[in-house]
Amino acid sequence: MPLLAIEDLRVSIRGAQIIRGLSLQVADGEILGLVGASGSGKSMTALACVRLLPVGAHTTGAIRVRGESLTDAGEARLRQIRGRGVGLVFQEPMTALNPLMRIGAQVAETFTLHRAASAADARRRARRTLEEVGLGGIDGIERRLPHELSGGQRQRVAIAMAIALQPPLLIADEPTTALDAISQARVLDLLVGLARARGMGLILITHDLAVVARITDRIVLMREGSIVEQGAARDLLLEMRQPYERAVRRAGKAAAEGATADVAPLAAANIAPVATANVAPAAAADSASAAAPEHAGGGDSIGRPGPVLEVCGVVQEYRGRRRSLWHAAAGVRAVDGVSLSVEPGEIVGLVGESGSGKSSLLRIILALDAPREGEVRLLGKPFSGIRGAALKRRRCAIQAVFQDPYGSFDPRWTVERLIAEPFHLLDPPPGTLERRSRVAQALAEVGLPAGAAVRRAHEFSGGQRQRIAIARALVTRPAVIALDEAVSALDGVVRAQILELLADLAARLRIAYIFVSHDLDVVKSIADRVYVMRQGRIVEHGPTASVLGDPRDPYTQALIAAAPTPT
Repeated sequence: MPLLAIEDLRVSIRGAQIIRGLSLQVADGEILGLVGASGSGKSMTALACVRLLPVGAHTTGAIRVRGESLTDAGEARLRQIRGRGVGLVFQEPMTALNPLMRIGAQVAETFTLHRAASAADARRRARRTLEEVGLGGIDGIERRLPHELSGGQRQRVAIAMAIALQPPLLIADEPTTALDAISQARVLDLLVGLARARGMGLILITHDLAVVARITDRIVLMREGSIVEQGAARDLLLEMRQPYERAVRRAGKAAAEGATADVAPLAAANIAPVATANVAPAAAADSASAAAPEHAGGGDSIGRPGPVLEVCGVVQEYRGRRRSLWHAAAGVRAVDGVSLSVEPGEIVGLVGESGSGKSSLLRIILALDAPREGEVRLLGKPFSGIRGAALKRRRCAIQAVFQDPYGSFDPRWTVERLIAEPFHLLDPPPGTLERRSRVAQALAEVGLPAGAAVRRAHEFSGGQRQRIAIARALVTRPAVIALDEAVSALDGVVRAQILELLADLAARLRIAYIFVSHDLDVVKSIADRVYVMRQGRIVEHGPTASVLGDPRDPYTQALIAAAPTPT
């Protein structure tokens, strides 16, 4: 009897077919990779397995765990199965963790709810489970809140909650997408180790073929709600029987070799390439920069000599945890004497593992936090130390694009209002006709039709929403755009399209980028120069080809070695 058996599963939401006659099985101890582009139905398949589909979904077919039908199970029985029979790990652990509960209490809650364990017994079991996922050596981990942990640590907590009751099946939906290469490798090794040690079935859902190539026994490829190919991982990766699979393979090899890959076959097949197709770095493209418009920021033009952004000896410290009533909390230095510069139209990459200080540095660059020491200069003028109206005027010159654009959008607003939001920084703001004209221009620049202005964010795909976020960043004609993991949640085809768009905009409009990413392939494909951060310091920097092609610092070498590659 298979551990999980899905037979002719069909899922529709408001009449739209999402899953189309899907059938698959998972055996005890088997690691199955479920692969496909965004919208292929991977996550809906996972949610269907535990009956957590959105309101309005209609399901037919059969789903059995250890022979027990879940399609006919009542809600009380389903609550028992979720956790005991099937564990779930999602892409973003912060959505699965209670931000107000301490880590130990969240894991212990699993035992009190499902096993009726006493408070002391639940705490003991929670401590043991946290040790099992590699968090036992961290002082005071049980008393910490989720925001006090790194991304990799939060994901380990989510895994601890999912495996606490020792379910025979674990479903991990994009569990490493938002993690750096080192944290990603550690989390994957943890999942595989748990599956092998416990004889647990594992379904790993991802759009990254390099990830499943490394650890899975069998691969199932999905497209538009259907399975189009499946088989042993080694056989499937070596033979590449389908035309789109051969295109996937070519794209992965081209990216690994630094060549330009043709993503057209991939787009037609709606499947993600192994790695990002290479795009021309912005500084190498000497297109119509002479005709570039002036940028915002107190009348400064991008044509002025010198860097558009300078970070000079920046230091940032946060108060650490107080260890006793008799000793003050020690400071934690998140950014330690960092200096960097960005030239007009240049794309500068910033890489490092979780907790290296990238986000803290980015908050200082965006003037969201003030540095303890040092300064940030924007268009040759101080930026980090100004306040009030002066800061508001200068913010026009630097904008940001984040990893999850939907999280930064008001779902009630139309796209026109979302894109026009930064106009409040202008003095005076544009009138109605100019506002609509500039929004339409920004939409055109990111490849979206003018009709998108009257729609809302939920009506667009992930890639389209990221284009809207870029349009919002462009609308004030900034000198610099900071992109924080702006493509990490996108599948390979959409990722390549967004990177090509960004490179084209940098070349045409002479906009500079600070590109924060954990994905070295992405940085290699688009950045002119790269800075590598570790423990708050820059350990290596220089031209991207030099730093990532022939790294000198052992930490950079470790980052590159940890990155998954196709086999």
